Amino acid sequence: MRRTAAAAAAVILISAFTGPQAEAATRSASACTHRGGPQVCIRVEGVGAHVDKAVAIWTNPPGSVKERTAHLYLDGREVHYAQKATRHGDSLSAEWGWFEFDGRLCVTFDGVSDRRACEDVFESDHA
Repeated sequence: MRRTAAAAAAVILISAFTGPQAEAATRSASACTHRGGPQVCIRVEGVGAHVDKAVAIWTNPPGSVKERTAHLYLDGREVHYAQKATRHGDSLSAEWGWFEFDGRLCVTFDGVSDRRACEDVFESDHA
């Protein structure tokens, strides 16, 4: 009887330390330009300064536009290679994969003058 109780207590204790851990809060933030005309957006997913994905979106391109080049800027400097944005329904989008960054991310599209969508990413950003 004592062995059974001791074994049960050990299983409970071990499972308390090895059970599923709470995941860190992830971020999914976006920002768009808000003037009339072309609307450019950025969506950032990740945790803190760990960016899982950055997406450039042109939400209202003319129907004849099937693709354009999108650019990603980190604190004002283009540091990742440009991506070809392709049409997905009514919008064009391009994405960049995982990287670490702490500061301001911005995206632009070739042929869309004076439109830059930006989102701030900081290590303390946990939501």
